[in-house]
Amino acid sequence: MSTLEQPRTVVRREPVLGAPPPARTWTEAQLGIARAFLVVGVVTVWVLVYVLVLSAFEANHAQHRLYGELRTQLALGTVPTGAPIAGGAPVALLDAPRAGIDDLVVVEGTSATELQQGPGHLRGTVLPGQQGVSVLLGRALSYGGPFGGLGKLRTGDRITVTTSQGRFSYAVTGARRGGDPAPAAPEAGSGRLSLVTALSGNRLGRLAPTDPVYVDATLVGKAAAPGPVSTKVDDEQPLDSRVTTGTLAELVLALQLLVGTLLGAAWARSRWTPLAAWLSAAPVVLAALWLVSLLTFRLLPNLA
Repeated sequence: MSTLEQPRTVVRREPVLGAPPPARTWTEAQLGIARAFLVVGVVTVWVLVYVLVLSAFEANHAQHRLYGELRTQLALGTVPTGAPIAGGAPVALLDAPRAGIDDLVVVEGTSATELQQGPGHLRGTVLPGQQGVSVLLGRALSYGGPFGGLGKLRTGDRITVTTSQGRFSYAVTGARRGGDPAPAAPEAGSGRLSLVTALSGNRLGRLAPTDPVYVDATLVGKAAAPGPVSTKVDDEQPLDSRVTTGTLAELVLALQLLVGTLLGAAWARSRWTPLAAWLSAAPVVLAALWLVSLLTFRLLPNLA
């Protein structure tokens, strides 16, 4: 019968180093790359928050103000029926239940600045409800994405427009992409409404739209007499952008304000506790970021 060998205890008498293992040291290049990735990540998150959340707050605030203004003008009968119309002035009320459009105020003009308030009426076309072709542009994602649901519209769905000339109903006849042939001109005494936006295969793809989508609808019933048509503006067509010296100057000042607030936050952090510094600086930094984002979007294509 074999005997199992018992384990032996070995006692080490030499000194043992008790210090922890050396920490990993970062090279300057590694630190620079890490900081760059951090900055890119923070900017990406901010852009998404602004596009999906904060810009919608701006549009909702503008719509609330415009709705009150349009309602008063409709009661007084002072809503314009033709040119000249100031850019950004309310001209109509739009409803399309299947597309999720409910009492949206349409403003005059389709520049990026005007489309930050809601859908815009394309200059060079008649106003909604009038004889001829009326074109409305709206964003699909940012600033509440008022036209983000146009893809849900089907042939025969109704679109309703309210102006100072009455309430008009349109029946959807179809959709087309940019470059597709447009429908024939409406017959005398009738009208057509085209809603334009930029839809992509996925939601975030609308951040960089490349192709406009048109939803055409024919007026049901008699059209109103057309008023004077505003002059067509070349840089207000779908996906056009407008870079003005005024907007650039405002953006430069906003960037200076942002840099100044960041430097002020860094100075406060060196004098106060980190919590106190960021509690005092965070609202100012966020406000400056918000302003920079607002002005930046005015330089991008109008349906972005």
